[in-house]
Amino acid sequence: MGLRDRSSLTEERCFFITTTCFGRRHFLLDDICFQAILDNFKFYNERYKARLMAYVLMVNHIHFVIYFEEENRLSDYMRDFKKFTSRTIRDHLLKNHTELATSIVHEQRHQFFKIWDDRFDDVFLVSRDVCETKINYIYENPVRAGLVQSPEEYSYSSATFYLTENKKSSLLDYRDIF
Repeated sequence: MGLRDRSSLTEERCFFITTTCFGRRHFLLDDICFQAILDNFKFYNERYKARLMAYVLMVNHIHFVIYFEEENRLSDYMRDFKKFTSRTIRDHLLKNHTELATSIVHEQRHQFFKIWDDRFDDVFLVSRDVCETKINYIYENPVRAGLVQSPEEYSYSSATFYLTENKKSSLLDYRDIF
């Protein structure tokens, strides 16, 4: 369930986010697209003093759990994140997946292409139980899609952070917050 009145959650810090490719199209096709998303996570996490707690990148949407260490600037974060990932992904698709060129054309006002839907869904995570539920949901996405047998097999997910002993990551462990 997305929250429409984000201004009322300015004191909250931890959120489950879903953002979807425009028209649920499969625009996130390969390592280059996924790496663009991961690079932008790193950049905007530094800029907005935020930390990822979990993520999964699918071909037509992404889910992640984010924690703002200081000020909640979720709307700014998502605006910038989507703007810059759109440019990188668009350039890559136009160069390497020309069959998708017509799918990303979207002329409206000053916009000429579209990778992401305008809005995103966010859920404030109020407790450890809610956070665990959302993280489990994230990690089961590629399993439900039939891409892997178990969450830790999927390369574009942070599942190994929680499901194995591999803690070499910039992720923030939710158990350190809740």
